[in-house]
Amino acid sequence: MMGDLERLLNERGIRFHRMGNRIRCFPHVVNIAVQHGLRALGCSSKKPDTDSAIAPLCAGDPVDPILNDDQTSLMLDAHFNDALQNDPEYAAALSENPVKAARTLIMKARQSGQRREEFDNLLNKCLDDGTFIAGEEPAPGTQLLRDVDTRWSSTFLMLDRLLTLYPVVQLLMTKHDPGALLSDKTLDVLSDIREFLAIPHAVQELLSAENTPTASLALPAYAELVDILKAAQSKLPRIAHGLQAAVSALEEYMAYTRQTRVYALAMSKGLWNTLHNTSPY
Repeated sequence: MMGDLERLLNERGIRFHRMGNRIRCFPHVVNIAVQHGLRALGCSSKKPDTDSAIAPLCAGDPVDPILNDDQTSLMLDAHFNDALQNDPEYAAALSENPVKAARTLIMKARQSGQRREEFDNLLNKCLDDGTFIAGEEPAPGTQLLRDVDTRWSSTFLMLDRLLTLYPVVQLLMTKHDPGALLSDKTLDVLSDIREFLAIPHAVQELLSAENTPTASLALPAYAELVDILKAAQSKLPRIAHGLQAAVSALEEYMAYTRQTRVYALAMSKGLWNTLHNTSPY
């Protein structure tokens, strides 16, 4: 479509370039970078993200590197992560795909209306008993969530909800299927993955806020996200290779995106409006 638009405008003497006027969806790009990180950790999604493979617009167009979903240059070997190799119990738990184990547990905990009703009753009991940390209590009626590959932040929200409600899950599944419960080390790994995923979630929530003029903020937001993920590797050393895979994906995409001149226009307009205290939005 952009190729056709370029041709039609150029035929009318209007200068327009299909690559210089393309803007990718910020949350979609961040979600794909997160998927690279999860795959590097061995926590691949339930099925391939077919939305990731986006072909060139026209013959001769450069291929969008991150959206083409070629993992080979981004999958960093966990064997080079010394912190991970020095904790074999953690490494074993990570190698068994704890995110998949979490999905299975959630599926079993939600598998019928009666079980969800029982879960709700157990949650109310835990709230009455003061099971949760003060100030971090879930609201009555809160249920477990499932994730969807192509929906940004859904894996973070799924893990965050599971870890918050895990005392209720233990009570429920000890009765129905204790074998589905997660080990303490698996919970430790999932806690680290949740902390990793919380970073892109926070950044894209900021940029996806209603009425925010995001075109001028996209490249600075990508750069800020990369810096935060790099800094987080020292705090989460055992999954640092996953964070680095996400960083590599974002950096490659940022290099590609700088071909899009409309970002420069949006950023210059944003600066002009800031200096003159005006806004076209």
